[in-house]
Amino acid sequence: MFFLSSGFAAAQFENTDVGARQTGMNGAFTSLADNSTAIFYNPAGLGQMKNREFSLFYNPAPYGLTDLSTAALTYAEPSKYGTFGAAFKTYGFDLYRENNFIVSYGNNYKNRIFYGLNLNLYNLNIQNYGSATSFGVDIGAMAYLAKFLQWGFFGKNITGSKIGASKEEIAQVYRTGFTYQPLDYFRFVAEIEKDIKYPVSVIGGIEYNIIDFLDLRAGVGSQPTNFSAGIGINYSLFSFDYSMRKTEDLGFTHLGSITVNFGGISGKKSSREQLRKAFD
Repeated sequence: MFFLSSGFAAAQFENTDVGARQTGMNGAFTSLADNSTAIFYNPAGLGQMKNREFSLFYNPAPYGLTDLSTAALTYAEPSKYGTFGAAFKTYGFDLYRENNFIVSYGNNYKNRIFYGLNLNLYNLNIQNYGSATSFGVDIGAMAYLAKFLQWGFFGKNITGSKIGASKEEIAQVYRTGFTYQPLDYFRFVAEIEKDIKYPVSVIGGIEYNIIDFLDLRAGVGSQPTNFSAGIGINYSLFSFDYSMRKTEDLGFTHLGSITVNFGGISGKKSSREQLRKAFD
């Protein structure tokens, strides 16, 4: 029978960042959520998407630790009924492995109010202890408040799901914040995060689109104090993103991801244009 020892007492399936673009802004993405990785940050953001997209993220050794290896794949398919999405994330190593499968949906009301839902399947494998599966629900909301301002909210595991015979808690996290975009090529994101087991964390990030082909990013966060920076290169259907993050305790880590948007560069800018057009 599956159970967890006290050595695994922390909540399972912690809320870790997915995607080098998002990490470059220190994970401040809940109120922006304008690509397929919105599944992990705010499924309501899928309602902004106009083109099919998928993204691949892989970090084999965060902070030099192969035990923390993380990979994720996201896919979004817009339709006249809203945008449907799917994602897979895996974390850990041979002795301890977390797998998260997600089916997602996002839509909008009059292109100003957005809503979304995730259905999660959690699978945990611990060598010599066995495996267990659980299910959970995430919700998201977003609104264009003005031509230059967005608000977003994400509730991860609102069902308070647990896993295993010992009923270990799956991380339950709430995030909200704003994206301020005074210019089409510059945005500032400020958000707060509350994991029910930890203190409130404040995060912020900026993204500067120098030209269509090049983005620069930076971010900062608390609990723990950390800093990040990144760059994005856009070419045809592809975006290649790189970021690095530094924390007080663990030092530096480097991350990379690839995104394919079938609308090309114009498709990647669709959320910026939507925000402006919603108030024209």
